[in-house]
Amino acid sequence: MSQSGIEVGQVIGHMKKKGSLKIVAVGFVLGLVLLILGGVFFKDEEKSEGGTDKPVSFVLSSYKQSLVSEIESLCLCVENVNCVKATVFFDGVGGSLYAQNVQDGSTYKSEYVIIGSGSNSHALYLGESLPKLSGIGVVCDTGDDERVRNELSLLLSSIYGLPLTRVHVSEG
Repeated sequence: MSQSGIEVGQVIGHMKKKGSLKIVAVGFVLGLVLLILGGVFFKDEEKSEGGTDKPVSFVLSSYKQSLVSEIESLCLCVENVNCVKATVFFDGVGGSLYAQNVQDGSTYKSEYVIIGSGSNSHALYLGESLPKLSGIGVVCDTGDDERVRNELSLLLSSIYGLPLTRVHVSEG
C-alpha cells in the first residue's frame, strides 16, 4: 500500500513540475459541470417519453385551428364565395399511442412493447393520436345559393371523408 502511495505521490509531483495538474483539475471540473447540466436539460425528455407531460389541449387547439384555416381557404377557392367562417367537430379527444407486438394466427394476441427493466420499465411511447373529425360547419356570404351550398358540401365531404349529413353550409 505504501508503494502505491509513493507512486501516486511521484506522479502528482511530476505533474506539478510539468504544469499538467492544472489541466487535469480543469478537465475534472468541466466534466462535473457537463454532468450537472446534462441532468438538468435531459430530465424533461425522459418525462415526456412516458406521455405524462404532453400538452394535449395545446396540440388539439393547434390541430383544430389548422383544420379551420384549411377549410376556410378551400371554401374561398370556390366561385362566388368571398367571406367564410368555419368550425369543426371531433369524436373524442385522441390519446396516447404505444408500440405493440401483434400475433395474428389461430389466436389473436397483442401486447405492448416494454423497454427498460425493473422499476425503469415502461411501454414504448410513440406519440399522440389526433381525434377523429366528425363534422364541419361553414357560414359564407353565398350560403343561400343552393348551387354553392351543394358544391361546398360535396367538396368538404369528399376531402375529409365525411358523409354529406355531417357537413353543413349556411348563409352568413
